[in-house]
Amino acid sequence: MTKILINGLDSSLGAAVARRLSERSDVAVIGLARATPPAPIGRAEWLTARLTGAQVAELLRAEAVDVVLHLDFAGADAPYANREEAIQQNILGSMELLGACAIAGVRQVVLRSHVGVYGSLPSNPTFITERRPLTRNGLTGLLRDFSEVEQFAAEFREPHPNLSITVLRCAHIMGAWSPLVAYFTQPNPLMLTGFDPCFQLLHLEDAAEAFALAAVTPTDGAFNIASADTLALSQAIRLAGQQPQSVFEPLLDMAATLGGRERLGNWPYAVGFLRHSCVVDIQHAHDELGWAPTYSASDILHALRLKGQSPCPDASEAALRAFLDRRSAT
Repeated sequence: MTKILINGLDSSLGAAVARRLSERSDVAVIGLARATPPAPIGRAEWLTARLTGAQVAELLRAEAVDVVLHLDFAGADAPYANREEAIQQNILGSMELLGACAIAGVRQVVLRSHVGVYGSLPSNPTFITERRPLTRNGLTGLLRDFSEVEQFAAEFREPHPNLSITVLRCAHIMGAWSPLVAYFTQPNPLMLTGFDPCFQLLHLEDAAEAFALAAVTPTDGAFNIASADTLALSQAIRLAGQQPQSVFEPLLDMAATLGGRERLGNWPYAVGFLRHSCVVDIQHAHDELGWAPTYSASDILHALRLKGQSPCPDASEAALRAFLDRRSAT
């Protein structure tokens, strides 16, 4: 019996992974959460707590955990109000967790990451493989956190050869609130005049299947996880039922300088991703994990358009209300 701990069970992805793993008779699932899970979690047991690194190590030892899935990243499932707190949770929290896993003798850690760690560069190949070096240049917010966590994990491997570290670099996950769902559901999503980059999406259930497979497959290293098809940004906006708003980049820069950026609409990542494509090759995940996407990017956006809102409106509304309440209190 393999014992699996999901750190971040209160995320939409964490709950979906727990449901998938609960279907297997050869695993036992426990979860660590900061709040109540947003959806059913199958037969997983869970604990709501914010533990120190030493306490996490104690929990892992006491439960004889074999595999840890680390999905606890601020800004992935709801907007964050405080950037410093997000850095503490995303970067320092990940470092503490890896240290606890090494101390407790955990066999494998599976980390959530994002295809954006490759950057939005004009030199990017048409299809980016896992051999492509990561970048921190031009990355902001959550994507920069993912990149820094990956680079720390790469350095952590050498002195801890008994701990396998698997990284799933996911395309933009759709199926609950996410930065890109917020972008597609606003009126007239912005684009840069003269640019129409290509990208991929990833359905929440396809992402959950990838993490479930990684949890029960002895692996090490990075895997790209994304839809098989690619879309131009203008095409994606129209499939989501919106009309793109083209703005000249100097105007966007000026609005940011003057504090009026929100009037032009929200783009959740660095502006570079509005210029250049970031499309990944998913063959490695197919070959090693036996994973393949069920949903196309077109299917995902068509469903979003039919609903006319976030795919999980209740969770999205709750996240938005909480965010606005925090903002008004500061």
